Amino acid sequence: MKNFLLILIVCIFSQSFAAEKISAHRKAAEELMLASGVPEMLKRAFDSQLENQFKALPELEKLRPELTAFYAKAFAFEALKNDLASLYMKYYSQEEMKQISAFYRTPAGKKKAAVDGFLSRELGALFFKHSQKKMPELQKLLQKLVKE
Repeated sequence: MKNFLLILIVCIFSQSFAAEKISAHRKAAEELMLASGVPEMLKRAFDSQLENQFKALPELEKLRPELTAFYAKAFAFEALKNDLASLYMKYYSQEEMKQISAFYRTPAGKKKAAVDGFLSRELGALFFKHSQKKMPELQKLLQKLVKE
């Protein structure tokens, strides 16, 4: 009976320790997301997506207030925070996130957080433009390979 109680106490302590460790890891992920500007990036991304929808479908303009409210709620940082934190926890240790967060609190880190979204968009446009330019060459290669 004493062995059973000892095992039970060890299991309870182990679970409590594991839960605290996960909680600290999640907290580090949330701090990293805040330090790196994830909430602002999400808002910019979904504002941009919403504007693109209004341009593509002008008839949606009359629904702007409702759609804006929907996006603000459905895609807000608070709505996505737990899922995003789980992704960060999958790829970074708690210590790594603390180190990265420290970087984002520096002037260079703050600039990186502010510029990353714009840089990603411009890199995407650059890649698309370059791939369009290379398309004829790719098509010739594919035709040649299919004939062989």
